[in-house]
Order: sequence, then C-alpha cells, then structure tokens
Amino acid sequence: MSDRTSTTVDVHTHVIPDALVREARDAGGLFGVRFEDGELVHPEGYRAPLDPGFHDAGAILARMDASGIDVSVLSLSPTMFFYDQPPAEAAAFARLANDAIAELAAQHERLLAVAQLPMQDPDAAARELERAVSELGMRGALIGTNVGASSLDEDDFEPVFATAQRLGVPVELHPYFTGPKPRLEPFYFTNTIGNPLDTCIAAARLIHAGTFDRLPELRLVLAHGGGYLPYQLGRLDHAWQVREEPRARIAQPPSSYLRRFWIDTLTHGDEALAFLARLIGVDRLLLGTDLPYDMADAQPLERLRRVEIDPNAVGAGALELFGAPAAAAPPAAASAAHG
Repeated sequence: MSDRTSTTVDVHTHVIPDALVREARDAGGLFGVRFEDGELVHPEGYRAPLDPGFHDAGAILARMDASGIDVSVLSLSPTMFFYDQPPAEAAAFARLANDAIAELAAQHERLLAVAQLPMQDPDAAARELERAVSELGMRGALIGTNVGASSLDEDDFEPVFATAQRLGVPVELHPYFTGPKPRLEPFYFTNTIGNPLDTCIAAARLIHAGTFDRLPELRLVLAHGGGYLPYQLGRLDHAWQVREEPRARIAQPPSSYLRRFWIDTLTHGDEALAFLARLIGVDRLLLGTDLPYDMADAQPLERLRRVEIDPNAVGAGALELFGAPAAAAPPAAASAAHG
C-alpha cells in the first residue's frame, strides 16, 4: 500500500477473470456470451473490450496507482450475473467465477473480492455466499437490483440477506443492465437513466417491505450514488404521511432508513456528491469508480477534494465494512469448466 496516512478503497471495480474468458472462447460461448475480436459479446449485443484492466492483476494495480487508489474490491461484471439461466448451471458458474475472482485478488494484498451469487436459486445463493466467505476469504457479494421480474424484497430472497447478516458481510446492489427496457433503448438511456432507476426501485422496495426491521444488522451498499433514492426521499416521506400504502409494513418514514445503506461516490457531479454527503454523512460514503468501464470516474479523489470530502474518512468506512471475514482460507484454484 502507499505511504499516505489515508487509505483509499474503491468498492466498485469490475473484473472478468481469465477462466471466464477461456470458457467463452474455448467452449464456443458462455450462456450466449462469446469471444469475438478481443471482446466479449453479450447476446443482447453490447461488448466488453477485454483490455488487461479486466483480468490482469498488474494492470489493475497500475491503474489503481494512476487513480490514487490503495485498495480495490473486485466484483464480477454485472453483465455476467446470468440470472436467466437454469439454477443448477448458474450455481456451477458462480463457483467457477468466485474461484477465479478470489484467485485474482489473492495475487496482491491491495486486492479484495466479493462474490457472484446464483440469485435465481436463493438457497443455492446463500450456500455459495457462505462458501465464498468462509473458504475463499471473499468480503461479501455483488448482486443485481432485481432478479428478472422478481424484486429483492420478496420473501424468497431473505435467506441470502439473512446469511449476509449472520456472516457480517456487506451485499452490494448493482443494476443488471440486461433485459427489455421500454422507452430507454435510444441514447444509452438503458444505462444513464435505467441504472439509477433500478437502484432506486430496489432500495425503496427493501425499505417499504420492512427488510431492515426484520434484519437490523444487514449491510447494503448502493452503487452509482444511490441512484435516484437520496434525491427523492422527500417525495417518499410525503407519500408515507398522506397515503396508507407506504405505511403497510413500516412504522417510520422512509428517510429514517437511509443510513441503513452505504452509498458509493459515483455521481458524476460535484453538486450531487456534496448533497449526498450532507444527507447521509461521510461515514456512509464509499469511494466507487466503476472501472474499467467507460462510465467510470477514473480520478475520483479529485472530485472528493473539490467538494471538500476527506478521502481518509471515506476509506476508513470502506475498510471497516469490507474487513477480513471471520473465517477465511486461501482461495481454491479456478476450476476448468462449469457444469
């Protein structure tokens, strides 16, 4: 790590390990994702250029140095959540992916990792989270803001969150960015509007469903500055005051649950970040870059300094949240194929 007194931690760094690239290339495709002209091409058409920053530890560390990042929390690219695949195959893929991500992170002390989970089978997802933390030393999980047409607040998913609470590890929520997006197809709105909207919907539903009342120690992280949630809390609170529907499962206004989340700094706007810091408190902010994708903030510390946020305070919160799990063993070698 650097000689600076502060420690900067990027909790929002995506990878596609070599083992998964080999599956896409050598097996002729990975759930429809294929290797083509140096890129992974998703069945829905978008491409992930496989520059070394996705899979090479040396390149990741060099990029971190250029961005002023001391520690990065690695997570699988959300384009590879594969929630639409058969549960048994998705569970086998999650094991392959987690072994590969853990192996990549084990190459340097500055790299940590969170797990991929087969959320279409919540019981299998809970078991894989347990394995990833206790056997691979992973620090939590990254999951989608929805699982196909299913929402995270539905009872079926509670075993996943209950397991995370018991293990004391965070769960990061990240939009899936696949599937139909009516009225958002042009202008890249699927990302620029759709991603923050998906985050807002997931977080608001979890609040209103009483998830935090049932799981008081659950640690949830929201990507992309929390989506639209922080900026529409007043409207949610007003509806809670004047309507019966929002009060069906919670006895306190929605805004009272905001600090149950941690939120990353990826707002792409100084004013938005300054507002977010005032609203939720710097101790609930986490540095996030979204590297190596083009929607990343490659110089996040510059924005923090412009809005007078102490990177040390943000880094301390991340280190506490993503601290070493209670039980961890050296990561297993990535297996050669998924079942």
